Amino acid sequence: MRLATVLCFFFSLTVTAVAAATVPLEDLIRHPEVHQVKISPTGTHLAVQRKFEGERVLVIMSLSPLKITGHLRFRGQEEVGNFYWASDDRVVAEVITKKAALEAPVNYGSLYAINADGTRGKNIFGYAAGERQTGSRIKKAEDTYAHATIIDPLADDKNEILISTYPWARDWETHGDVYRLNIYTGVRRSVVGLPQVGGRAYTDGRGNLLFANGTNRENEYELYTKAENGWEQVTHPVLCHGAPVGYDHERELAYLVADIPGQTETLIAWDREKQEVKKIVQDEIADISDVILQPSNQRPIGVYLNPDYPTVQFFDEGNGFAPLYRGLKKAFQGYHINFTSFTRDGKTGVLQVSGDRLPGDFFLVDMASKKVDFLLSSAEWLDPDNLNPMRAEHFESSDGLRISTYLTFPANTEDSGKLPMVVMPHGGPHARDFWGYTRDAQILSQNGYLVLQVNFRGSTGFGDHFLDAGKNQWGGNIQRDIAEAVKWAVAEGHADPERVCIYGASFGGYSALMNPIRYPDLYQCAAGYVGVYDLELLYKEGDVRRRDRGIAYLSDTVGQDQEHMRANSPLYHTDKLNLPLFIIHGEEDERAPVAHAEALLEKLEENGKPAQSLIVKHEGHGFYNEDNRKLLYTQLLGFLDTHIGVGAAEK
Repeated sequence: MRLATVLCFFFSLTVTAVAAATVPLEDLIRHPEVHQVKISPTGTHLAVQRKFEGERVLVIMSLSPLKITGHLRFRGQEEVGNFYWASDDRVVAEVITKKAALEAPVNYGSLYAINADGTRGKNIFGYAAGERQTGSRIKKAEDTYAHATIIDPLADDKNEILISTYPWARDWETHGDVYRLNIYTGVRRSVVGLPQVGGRAYTDGRGNLLFANGTNRENEYELYTKAENGWEQVTHPVLCHGAPVGYDHERELAYLVADIPGQTETLIAWDREKQEVKKIVQDEIADISDVILQPSNQRPIGVYLNPDYPTVQFFDEGNGFAPLYRGLKKAFQGYHINFTSFTRDGKTGVLQVSGDRLPGDFFLVDMASKKVDFLLSSAEWLDPDNLNPMRAEHFESSDGLRISTYLTFPANTEDSGKLPMVVMPHGGPHARDFWGYTRDAQILSQNGYLVLQVNFRGSTGFGDHFLDAGKNQWGGNIQRDIAEAVKWAVAEGHADPERVCIYGASFGGYSALMNPIRYPDLYQCAAGYVGVYDLELLYKEGDVRRRDRGIAYLSDTVGQDQEHMRANSPLYHTDKLNLPLFIIHGEEDERAPVAHAEALLEKLEENGKPAQSLIVKHEGHGFYNEDNRKLLYTQLLGFLDTHIGVGAAEK
């Protein structure tokens, strides 16, 4: 499907030949080379975030002639994060930093700006942006201990952007501000303070503030509209649940995605003058994943949905954009497509194409001629023909809920039946699995295992009622859904009931142990990765407990009753874990501190049930370093091979 490459010379990308259908582990654990590609407002340049010598850098190039004009590479511990075209010829990038104790970079909120020709690079916001005052009355950039989000590039202002900030605070309770920030000097001007924490401000796309959101100390969502002297909280029964997603200047309509209690998410339009709220789109099964904007004027015209496979629903033809999108979708049949950026006039865009066997390819699209040219691949060494497809299915739980699942089969085995299966519950639990490229599913299926992913109750993306069904059910009905998914896969003839293992990370790591405790007859082995094993410990260790809203979240999702928490904590039920176990953790994990793994391993040792373990220094909530990833998956595949395997693990 890849068209003639235009830029491979500049990036020295090559295709790695794959000798057989099985993809080597080293290829699957590699970080993508290209992360983002965005076109400048006038269409003269491309900016690309990519890996170079193990670091994320930014490369800027002109399109005519095709050549590199500038680049941004930090030295030391800093790398380039997400980035934005702030003007026709200047890019603003987030700075991510490697902490001494961590392999994975962390975003501390700093912003760095650079011209398309590589000149005038400068820290413009964050802890390193300050300049010494020398008695002059000229205002200087200041050190700021906060995260910044660009909320409006201010298209009519070549020197400033609008940012919304989130101050550093150990308890995360400090309110932020909105500033006009000069992208050349770093000098900022205060616009207004924010009414709540954990949120941000929103504009109409032309620099006018419309909304701000956040959460109160009970972790309840709140929405505010801009008033003459600050903010007013929205009390409309539907509008108050909305998250702003766009504005239509022709009709003077604000668009929001409303999380209405007991329903799936709804796209609504608010007529500010008439004070009317109108429902635009709502799917029976799935929440709204994202909103599609008309390229030239940025008004919402459609939505992305993910009930099982990704789908699109347009409610406005968008001056011909909707038919163009449908044509592209037909051309890239079987893949998901979305635009990363457009020129200001909407005539040229960068298209990202991805799928279950494709991490992501980038194309340049001429809207008028409909010409599509290949630009770059995020992982050129991975051949889609050698990767395994993911199949979306669903079943009905014993109490009537629709449970979506994803199955990734080893190559040429979809009709084989009774395969060794690894159940892979996702983290969160307030998250979900999507159809698309999934590294773990590919690694496991390449080595002979059917992979089952389950969007159990409490997962996001399927409506408020489905989310609420998981409250205080970490060790209860959520685990029942996972177990019923296993039984469903066996009943469908996909899985061998005598060769089933469960493996997951974070909440998935919790489930990897809790499910065998609740349903011991289903599994032959279990592997927990950066898991939570003691619910009480969530109130004593880790980053969630550091703020009032975190405590409110824990109270709402796991409760505060000690007896209930212990009844649903793997740590207190190790006597029921009569199967081979593998416990994996990073020493610097702040979300699920390593104390969870250490306490569990100690308790298992006391009970005469020693488990295989892998505790790695300098890693946090998920391994980042490729050598550490190789160690993890080599040991995991060996563990699975020993207990349910097919002898495919690399020795």
